[in-house]
Amino acid sequence: MRTFFFWISLLVFFLLSLTFKQPLLEKYDVAVMLFFERIRTGFLNNFFHLVTQMGSIKVLLPVAIVIAVLLAVKKKYHEAFFIMLVFWGARLANSLLKEFFARERPSFHSLVHEGSYSFPSGHTMNSTVLLGFLLYLFIYSLQIGKKYSTSWLLITIALVVLIATSRIYLGVHYLTDVIAGGCAGLLLLFLFIYLYELTARRENSIKKAIGSNE
Repeated sequence: MRTFFFWISLLVFFLLSLTFKQPLLEKYDVAVMLFFERIRTGFLNNFFHLVTQMGSIKVLLPVAIVIAVLLAVKKKYHEAFFIMLVFWGARLANSLLKEFFARERPSFHSLVHEGSYSFPSGHTMNSTVLLGFLLYLFIYSLQIGKKYSTSWLLITIALVVLIATSRIYLGVHYLTDVIAGGCAGLLLLFLFIYLYELTARRENSIKKAIGSNE
């Protein structure tokens, strides 16, 4: 299943990277932006301002640090290291992709100011990677709260989708930006999971080898 989603994400990201500047896609991007402008209300403005903060460095970094410290205290050094690697790795990858594609931000009535490029969405990509890795780490690796794994999965997906939607609603990203951000985030997430599992197996092998020699 993981392999299937990896290749689908890669295909979608690749296609969007080639076509996001095409007139037909730009037409739909603009139509979606204008739709969200039309439905703006005071309540929704406040709601999506709050939601978008959940995908920002001001929230994700403290979350990553606190969880990494708690894991380190419990001597889960490997997991603590990977949380910080995932956080900063995602941000670096997003910055490089934005500089490479250099897509300008939407020139509409945005409700917040953003200074970097638009494609792919950083909030969407970063939250997909970090929240996805935390879900994998606690539910499927450490098996904490595995009984409610489906509920946690749905909550994580809902949160990422809301963060992605907030970026369009606030007028700082096109629909293609957030779809590409989600796909790039999944690709990076699967890569980090693979690296985590690979290094975890090697770490366990070393521990067993040391234990057998004692």
